[in-house]
Amino acid sequence: MNKKNLLIGLSTVTIAVASLVGFAFAQQKGVKTSNGNDLSEKELRAITLENWDENTWEVFTDKDGISYPTYPGANYKYDPKLPPTAQAMREVKLVPGYPRDVKYLDYSKDRGKQNVLGLKFQFTYSGVNEVTIRPPRDNKKYEVIRFRGFVTENDLDRNDAKKDPSQRKAVGTYQPIYGLEFPGVGKALSVWVCGRGNDYELEGWVEDYTGETHILKFGSMNFVGWRPMTAKIPTNIPQFSDTYPATKTAVFKQFKIRSTPKTTGEAVVFFFDELRILTDAFEVHFDGADLDFDSEDCEKKSKLEKQLQDPFRPKKECKGDSGAATPAAQPPKK
Repeated sequence: MNKKNLLIGLSTVTIAVASLVGFAFAQQKGVKTSNGNDLSEKELRAITLENWDENTWEVFTDKDGISYPTYPGANYKYDPKLPPTAQAMREVKLVPGYPRDVKYLDYSKDRGKQNVLGLKFQFTYSGVNEVTIRPPRDNKKYEVIRFRGFVTENDLDRNDAKKDPSQRKAVGTYQPIYGLEFPGVGKALSVWVCGRGNDYELEGWVEDYTGETHILKFGSMNFVGWRPMTAKIPTNIPQFSDTYPATKTAVFKQFKIRSTPKTTGEAVVFFFDELRILTDAFEVHFDGADLDFDSEDCEKKSKLEKQLQDPFRPKKECKGDSGAATPAAQPPKK
């Protein structure tokens, strides 16, 4: 065999080996599923979670002199303009306007009202001061029902515990929380903030599907005018599992504004608009994913598609049947 044929033969073998290695690598990367690796693992989208055009949020400070419960009860009443105390004052309302530098929004079309969330507060004493901004508890839009992964007889109310075991109802299988549910696996959050040079820090609180709370740092609010503030969502926040549906959504619960050692005691005004998320909306699909055990199973599987409201995907209607969820697994009526 001459050198020319030898070189051609070696080149052919090298290309074949490289192709096999590349194919093996392609098979390894991607999302691991129960029926193999899915290579189309990312479907990144930028989605608006809240624009404050219609709904105001609750705002309170740690010096208000009044404590608002986590969940609305019989005596729950939020006051958007709480009278000042000896240590603090605060007020929140919707204000007409929007950041002019938001290029990705088409304001030439009729979007209805164009408002921003306006916030004014002041502390009498400088030091450790805190402002909380959270979705209202009396609006069903912000209510997220979380179903627990277990049912136990220990979760019985006092009346059911006295009944015969055959007449008892399992309770505690659900837990309502309030916030904005991520449409997919969140990668980063951004919010437009209009500041006036006051030295405060902005945080975002996120609760994962296991019930753990994570604090995201947006950074300093010590600037003038509109500016987008961003926070990356760490990969250690669980939003994915090996079961189907694979996406386990997290919930944005609230903002926190914290003072710094340089913060003065003057009145402060901030405006907020366009809370957005960069999210991976990909969900694993397989032959048999369209089979529903009952209406609760259907709702759980189709929740991500309903959140995205993709016009190119067929909308699935979940109809009740004989195997529907028992009353004990339904959210409480208010």
